[in-house]
Amino acid sequence: MKKEDTVKLISAEGFEFVIDKNAAMVSQTIRNMLTSPGGFAETEHREVTFPEISTTILEKICQYFYWSLQYARLLEARVVNLHEDQSVVRSHYQSISHI
Repeated sequence: MKKEDTVKLISAEGFEFVIDKNAAMVSQTIRNMLTSPGGFAETEHREVTFPEISTTILEKICQYFYWSLQYARLLEARVVNLHEDQSVVRSHYQSISHI
């Protein structure tokens, strides 16, 4: 993974989690911090420090980000399959309705 594709989240104890930028963007707050115009340190260095969040909690948050990405992809795949299934049902229904 390229450095520009990652974000560093830093816990209150100073532990650094380097995670995929797409995973971090699950959080609207982090997304705003990383994409805000104005030359904020978070935007320039792709680092966000959480002085009030412990390492244990930040680890769970990072796990949730990845889980959320995986679930979103699974949900999208199911929606696509549902639309495909509906079109098959429609075509079968149209065929049967002419009989």
